[in-house]
Amino acid sequence: MKFTKIFALLGPGIVWAATSIGVSHIVQATRAGADFGFALLGFIILAHVIKYPFFLFGPKYAGLTGKSLLDGYKRVGNWAFYLFLLLTFTTMFFVQSGVTIVTAALAMNLFGDVFSLSQWAALILVIVCAVLIIGHYKLLSNLLKWMMLILVISSIIAWFAAVNRLGFSPSGQAPVISLTSAASIAFIVALIGWMPTAIEVSVWHSIWTTSRVDKPGKTSAKNATIDFNIGYFTSFLLAVIFLWLGALLMFGQGEGFADSAAAFAGQLVGIYSQALGEWSWLLMALVTFIALFSTTFAVADGFPQVWKRAFLLASDEQSEQTQNRANKAYIVSLALLVVGSWWIISDFSADIKALLDFVTTVSFVSAPIYAWLNYKVMMGADVDDDQKPQGWFKVYTLFCLTVLTLFSVFFLWWKFLA
Repeated sequence: MKFTKIFALLGPGIVWAATSIGVSHIVQATRAGADFGFALLGFIILAHVIKYPFFLFGPKYAGLTGKSLLDGYKRVGNWAFYLFLLLTFTTMFFVQSGVTIVTAALAMNLFGDVFSLSQWAALILVIVCAVLIIGHYKLLSNLLKWMMLILVISSIIAWFAAVNRLGFSPSGQAPVISLTSAASIAFIVALIGWMPTAIEVSVWHSIWTTSRVDKPGKTSAKNATIDFNIGYFTSFLLAVIFLWLGALLMFGQGEGFADSAAAFAGQLVGIYSQALGEWSWLLMALVTFIALFSTTFAVADGFPQVWKRAFLLASDEQSEQTQNRANKAYIVSLALLVVGSWWIISDFSADIKALLDFVTTVSFVSAPIYAWLNYKVMMGADVDDDQKPQGWFKVYTLFCLTVLTLFSVFFLWWKFLA
């Protein structure tokens, strides 16, 4: 298959990748490498392995049925539908503020402090709103394809440069680290929570996929699966690259990341130029900014898409007037999301790590709920038996669900009872 055909096929999977390759990769994976070297590589691999089937169910269900996972939750029961909406409302402002504050900090680092951090955040959110309202999903998808292509190429160049200059593993005296300390467990939980991203994003992915499905069935499901697998592999590759870069450039250097967003962004880009040479500063400033800017775009579309679809599902009639109201619900929820997240940013700019660790930990604890719901939807009557999880894949899926549940239960026990 030619590159142009593959590129044309890409869509929701790349938007999903853009959602993933942001805070979890640029911030958390780099922090993992900087603080622990390669010790947490296994957790990054584990996170991708145990979450894979539940992310896959989003585009596959949408391709097979032409419906989103949110529709599937409604079929499971109103309790599942409204539980998802409640969890979405609880976390949406914190998630959006988490990705936007890092984007604003990187913009300030790249373009200068002509604006304050909150002003940069406001400008970025206004641009995102304008693009989404004017161009909707099609423009978002086209923009993110090119952003992801630039990001992948730039990241691989940076990795080659780092390995060529510093070798494959950190040099010098590595510090003694404990993975069982309270701080280490808390960070591992935060890392897995958004690695590659939160499982609830599978619902957004399914909604994005329905916009590309003209004729639901096995062919559409196959195309959606190929698109997703490319995005998923891209996410995994870049997670390893950023952990590797963090390990080579910061591990054992006696320096940790700052708490404030502005200082954090300066450190993040500065470590590359210090180790790789001044030539790399602009490259890595652009790479990190593009990664987070694309994430901000995708997240800002994902939450309103949920509320738009929820409005349609909650309506008894599916008339043109109802569709127009649903479009208005998208715009209203987008506006509320922007205002609410900007308000949080104004309070958390001094301690970015606390904000990010909070939202990623919430995603970690709630992961088994979304995973079980996605599995329940795929086992529903509207999915043909030969397309449901079966054989070794069903065993693998149930094993992953068990691991996610045990992780969540262990963390809650450790946090509140141990």
